[in-house]
Amino acid sequence: MHICARLCVLLLSLAGPTSAALNCRPEGPVLPKPKLSGSPILESAGENLTKTLDDAVKGVIKAGWPVENVSFSLAVVSTDQESPGVPIWEYHHRAERNDRGVKNITRDSQYLIGSVSKVISDYILLKSGVDIDRPVTDFLPKLNSSRSKVRWKDITLRMLGSQLSGAPTNNGFSEYYYLKELFVQSGFPPIKDSDYPPCGVIGLNKGCSANEILEGMISQYPVTAPMERPAYSNIAFVVFTMALQEATGKNYTELVADIVSKPLDLRSTLPSPGDDDKAVIPPGESSWGADYGYNAPGGGLVSSVSDLCKFTHALLTLSLDLTPTQIRKWLKPEDWTGAYSAVGMPWEFFRPLTLTPSHPHPVTVAGKGGGAQLYSSQLNVVDEYGMGLVMLSAGNPGASIALSNALLATFVPAADEASRDQAEKQYARTFKSERTNTQNKSIEATFKLDNDSLVISEIRDGGNDVFGGIKKIWGLTMGQYTATFGSTMRLFPTDLYQMTQMEGRNVTAEVWRLWPEFGEPLESDMPGSNLGFENCLQWALGDWIHYGKEPLDRVVFYKDASQHVVGFEMPFLRSGILKPM
Repeated sequence: MHICARLCVLLLSLAGPTSAALNCRPEGPVLPKPKLSGSPILESAGENLTKTLDDAVKGVIKAGWPVENVSFSLAVVSTDQESPGVPIWEYHHRAERNDRGVKNITRDSQYLIGSVSKVISDYILLKSGVDIDRPVTDFLPKLNSSRSKVRWKDITLRMLGSQLSGAPTNNGFSEYYYLKELFVQSGFPPIKDSDYPPCGVIGLNKGCSANEILEGMISQYPVTAPMERPAYSNIAFVVFTMALQEATGKNYTELVADIVSKPLDLRSTLPSPGDDDKAVIPPGESSWGADYGYNAPGGGLVSSVSDLCKFTHALLTLSLDLTPTQIRKWLKPEDWTGAYSAVGMPWEFFRPLTLTPSHPHPVTVAGKGGGAQLYSSQLNVVDEYGMGLVMLSAGNPGASIALSNALLATFVPAADEASRDQAEKQYARTFKSERTNTQNKSIEATFKLDNDSLVISEIRDGGNDVFGGIKKIWGLTMGQYTATFGSTMRLFPTDLYQMTQMEGRNVTAEVWRLWPEFGEPLESDMPGSNLGFENCLQWALGDWIHYGKEPLDRVVFYKDASQHVVGFEMPFLRSGILKPM
């Protein structure tokens, strides 16, 4: 899971201030998701990172890990890449001490992906057709035992897939039998081999059968009460997969093939063991070739960069075999794990505050880390920019932190700059209505891109200051319930759009919402006088003011087939579509 990697990023996130203007923006993209494929900004960032990585593996600069022992593959996924399995940037390195596996690493080479397997397992859970809000005891009645220390009847399949079940972390795997002498030397009383679990203990006994897993879940302690707080569990994924097998009649290998690998054409994604001839195998004793058995759903899949790119591309483009609404829900957190982090199903969310240093704002990263012996993996989804980042490594696990952080620190700022560059050209413009015989005046709307987002510069209807009127109306209506509004009115895109016609050609209507910015808090000597100002309440102000059934905060941009903005409309003004000047 790489807790250290999470902490490194979180510590980085505390390094500096963010924009107050964007701390309380609506969740989601600040600007429309950019075209990353072919972007000169992204290409330059990729070239720079390629040179840095070349220098690191050649010893020109300090890598921070033993480069002779670590092989790795990195990739950047974009919604607009030409082929789902071909990333817009990739880098591969084979360690010189590798003496097994592939001689030339490509995007099709196989790695163990550890707990990134949980993403695949949760997708299977969502796609299974089973009601995941039913108690697990409906499927595995043996768990509903009076002997059980865990209240399994209160635990649903969704809780198991979201790290909120309170289930034990492992079954046998948490025993470090090979350190038993160190335990005794450290003052622990000696124990007999029979005091250990009867299965699943590395170095002592065999893997567990299905019945032994259920017996272990009855005898072990819960970590927390269900839904109390997140508690990381590998065995939770084993348990819900056993429930799915009872419900569907298919084992995990069959579920992976039928629900994931075949429909998405993932040719290298399967439960371990993989194919030695296609594998990246590090020197030394590793988990490659291990049969994870019933433990595969929690961390025993093999995959490749190409396969993870295909999966991530389908996720970002909302083309997985789930509805767009289901996918959006899947990419939402379930509970907090820290001040800047949360957990989902099974996503590990974090919100670095200075990942885009030129235009700082909280950026939500939905990630999942994984690890096996001498294997590390990290899949990060940055939906704000329609981008995914893949890191797979074989060798010293310390490399994974540096590599994953390098991907984030390189490509997220570049994607942010690309989004601003493209928005500057397409949206930060003046739009004007045409004069007609019946209307001898024109409406103009001007937008600019400040250091944070798109803002309204001016809206005029002939000699009337419409923008000033909008702000006055906001103050007279919503101002009685809120803090004082400032002078800035921002615009943010929504995920609402539809195909329509404009002058006989097909265009896409993009719905945006205006977002008033609060002014400075009132001066007061009372304790906590500014505390409420940090509580983001603007999200509750949308759609509150209508004028003849049209919301005052709803506007529409129109884009042609080439994604050029060709019109702007303010339905509340009944102005029709304004053309860019």
